[in-house]
Amino acid sequence: METLTLAPPAPVIAPVVRRPWRTAYRTALAAWATMTVLHLAVSALAWLPRAGRPSGGLWSIALAWNGWDAGHYVRIAEEGYHIGPGFPAFFPLYPLLIRSFDVLLPGGPLVSALFVANVAALGALVMLHRLADHELGPRVAQRATWYLAVFPTGFFLFIGYNESLFLMLAISALYAGRRGHWWLAGVLGALSSATRLFGVLLLAPLAVEYLRQIGWRPRRLRPDVLGIALVPLGAVAYSVYCAIELGSPLAFSIAQDEWGRRYTVPGGAWLTAVEQAGGHRLLHPAVLGAVLDAGTTLIAAVLLILCVTGRLKLRRDQVYLVVQGAITLVMLMSTEVGGRSMQSAGRYAMEAVAIFLILGRLGARPTIDRALMVIGVGLQAVLLVVFMSGNFLVA
Repeated sequence: METLTLAPPAPVIAPVVRRPWRTAYRTALAAWATMTVLHLAVSALAWLPRAGRPSGGLWSIALAWNGWDAGHYVRIAEEGYHIGPGFPAFFPLYPLLIRSFDVLLPGGPLVSALFVANVAALGALVMLHRLADHELGPRVAQRATWYLAVFPTGFFLFIGYNESLFLMLAISALYAGRRGHWWLAGVLGALSSATRLFGVLLLAPLAVEYLRQIGWRPRRLRPDVLGIALVPLGAVAYSVYCAIELGSPLAFSIAQDEWGRRYTVPGGAWLTAVEQAGGHRLLHPAVLGAVLDAGTTLIAAVLLILCVTGRLKLRRDQVYLVVQGAITLVMLMSTEVGGRSMQSAGRYAMEAVAIFLILGRLGARPTIDRALMVIGVGLQAVLLVVFMSGNFLVA
């Protein structure tokens, strides 16, 4: 009689459980820590004691990071807006946070400014990862997060500027709207418009995404559409403050005149920047400034075009990202500041979120990925040294 032999039971394979938020935090923390070490190393080398200048250690590095607008935010946090006619141009949320954490942290408002900026930088990296993961998957999200961290002007996220705070709030508002959390999106948008006037522009991409979610039928509007209306409240609240304390609800706009800011027809500032570079030698500051500001914006515009055409283009349901990026770049190409058209556009271009999703797709090729990382880190190190030297080229 034959003996039946039973086969061993097949092993049970546990399903892989994705923890997208944990992955986002880990990737963001790795990118933040790596770039912080790089910034400290580059700053220390740039700040080595030279003849006639003693070394002040880490505190000297912190002071060097406090140049230009960073110093203005610290002064506002300490003394308020009555210190000069140009200071109301700087919106209040970042100085308020500096003042709040100054009570809790040792070292004065400069330390608080760096703390707020770095916490917000970490938050911006986390939220970009979550947004990119939701739209294009975890691999693109990981690359996009690193590309933001190594962006040539990405060091502005880590020093005493409001760049990281604004970017964190803007990306968070877009992500909340994409997930259908419209009241949260509105609150985050309001905080972004209390950080910078351009936060009001989030109205457009959020409205586009809302209409897409209801099938482009305005008759189907739900009560949560009122959440989008919260976006301008940050700027409105600041305008009320300006009316009460500074005598005019448009004091923040009037203050822009002190810095020579004005708006042109779309693209006019970009053409002016190119014209300003003409007739100068290759390494003249006007040429370098145009390369940094107009060149960065042009590259961002090309990447945004790839969002709507070619094999890398985004899906139709992701049009809100294209709208947000297009509005950002059009405003940059239409803004002149002082004697240099498009000044600071090299760092504001980071706010066009869609370009990092396209870069994340491009980076699927290892050669392109390595090139983007090496070029980004190299340029960021050079520009950080230029910034620390007090050169107005990077501000």
